[in-house]
Amino acid sequence: MAFLDNSGDIILDAVLTDDGRRKMADGSFKISKFALSDEEINYALYNYNHPSGSAYYDLEILQTPILEAVTNTTLITGLLSLTNLNILYMPDLLQNQKLTVAVKRKNNTVYVATNSETYQKVNAEFGRGFCLRAGSRSGELAIVLESAINNSAVSYTVTNQNTYLISTNMLDTAQSVTFNTNLIRYPISAASTATWSTDTNGNWSGVLGTLQARTTVSPAQRDGFGTAIAPMTRATIWIPTGGATADITDDIQSAGVLGSMNALNIQIPPELKTTSGQTADPRWVKFGTVGTTPTGLTSTYSILPTSLEVTANTSGATIDIPITLIKYDS
Repeated sequence: MAFLDNSGDIILDAVLTDDGRRKMADGSFKISKFALSDEEINYALYNYNHPSGSAYYDLEILQTPILEAVTNTTLITGLLSLTNLNILYMPDLLQNQKLTVAVKRKNNTVYVATNSETYQKVNAEFGRGFCLRAGSRSGELAIVLESAINNSAVSYTVTNQNTYLISTNMLDTAQSVTFNTNLIRYPISAASTATWSTDTNGNWSGVLGTLQARTTVSPAQRDGFGTAIAPMTRATIWIPTGGATADITDDIQSAGVLGSMNALNIQIPPELKTTSGQTADPRWVKFGTVGTTPTGLTSTYSILPTSLEVTANTSGATIDIPITLIKYDS
């Protein structure tokens, strides 16, 4: 990636994705979508006190070198087209790592044990709460996601949820989950009947329930990736009333009011579920690392890095969840 000189004329820099180049080669190329971002812009450079007047307030911003166009989808501050002028806050997707049913990251990743043997070993060495068991639908532990206004100025009240999320049509009711189909078969998620709530004293009263397989997988825009849809359920998590002293932030990641929540796990190909002593699938060597001891563990394991790319259906909020498949070796 590099910068382009933007001190003179306006520049339009465009590049084609790999798929776009293939379509151009076979004669079927047609522009159907593009993405914009303001990642290189520092809005603090807008100078209301410029000595030459208002026409020069944004001069430094307009002359900021701009990034070259890119073909991947890793834009952090992608721009949206919104027609509702009443939207004051946009939701974020956050990974909850506080609830007892929420798996916590270790070494900046979510470990997913590929078999029961590994699950028991990792739990014994890490302690409970840092590893999922692939394919488990029990709801004992999952990747918990919040769609929320992560701003302490918008407190946890039903009024704020109605004002800033529901009335502005920013309440996320589903999310798309994109994943590498070579390592993950499909995601598993909470049912729409799951409850995400606190009681009048501010204590957690939600019920996750049994997770459901999301096996309807459609091809993603990249070769070797698939996308499935998982529901999100409205959260009813409010500041306690009646003088209760419970602190909501003990259970909730967001600094402000929540809109909806979901929980995820994954199912993996059966070939990746071999135990120690069995012949391991070649993917462990080709895409991962074998015979390693991750920080905090004491035994020897094989690991495979991957991720879940989650996008909320209404707000467009995104989050990438780093995943490490892990298998006990010895």
